[in-house]
This record gives sequence, structure tokens and C-alpha cells, in this order.
Amino acid sequence: MPFLNRSPLNRRVERLIRAGIGVRETTWTLDSPGDPGLTRLLTESIVDWVRLSMGEMRRPYGIDHVALALACRDGSGRVVCSTSLGVLRPISFYGDGPVTEVNAFLGDVARVSGNRPVEMVGALLSLGDIAFELNGRPAAA
Repeated sequence: MPFLNRSPLNRRVERLIRAGIGVRETTWTLDSPGDPGLTRLLTESIVDWVRLSMGEMRRPYGIDHVALALACRDGSGRVVCSTSLGVLRPISFYGDGPVTEVNAFLGDVARVSGNRPVEMVGALLSLGDIAFELNGRPAAA
């Protein structure tokens, strides 16, 4: 059974994440998912939130990677679609890549939502914050 073979380090990382270390979350409301203007504004808001959040993260030993996940919930709170942009460097959020991926995801949201209002949920994980905690906080932030 693979879960019995997890290393103590893996278990420690999981505990830190469950405790909210390095995790930032936020929500946005999208009243009309099919509206291109609102989609553009939400994309800008998501990328701005990521950039602002990254400015508050620790970067011990130069570890500045983040993982971004987005989800869309319908009016009843049910998740109707989600995506992960994977593990990225902060510089990625100053180019077109994440903007294109967020826009594509919001296109999926428009298709699955039937253009009804939805709640968007964002979760950002700082690998630097995790590394900082794992190493007993000795490194400079």
C-alpha cells in the first residue's frame, strides 16, 4: 500500500498544507460568465491577486515557486469545473502564459455554467513558505 510507504517528510509537508502554511485562498463572483468584458476583468483580478500574494511569500534559498488552482462553484456550491496551472515561477505571472490559461479556464466556466452566476475560488500554494517551515525557519525570507 503506497500510503504506508510515504516518507516522514511527505507527511510533514501534508500536515503543513492542511494547517494552511503557504496557502492563500480567495473568491470572486462572476455574474455573467459569458460576458467577454467581465471575463477580462476577472482574469486581471486573478492575476493581480496572484502577484500581490507572491509579494507576501517567503523565498528561502531562492525557492519562489507557486502552484495555482482555480475552481468554479454553481449557485448550490457544487464544483462544476476546476484547473491547476501547475508549479510556476513568479516571473510566469508577468507574461501571457497564465493569462491565456486563466482565460481558457473561464471559457470552460462559461460553457458549463449556462451563463448563470458562479463563484470562482482560487488557491495559491507557496513552496517557499513550505520550505521555510520545513527548515525550522533558519533562512532569511
